[in-house]
Amino acid sequence: MDMQKYYAQLVGAKIVGFKFEKDWDMVHPFPVFTLEIGGQKLELTLSIDEEGNGGGFGFIGEAA
Repeated sequence: MDMQKYYAQLVGAKIVGFKFEKDWDMVHPFPVFTLEIGGQKLELTLSIDEEGNGGGFGFIGEAA
């Protein structure tokens, strides 16, 4: 996967919402940003790494 292309799709997006989403063990909630770009709403979820001790991932998906 081209990570540069994946995250570059967010350039110019506007943050229009924010919430916390519980993770699987309910200990480390993930911040979730609702973004709007070109009339489309996306969610950017930021998670920690699987071990919980370092950098994580940014997941982009369609907003409900």
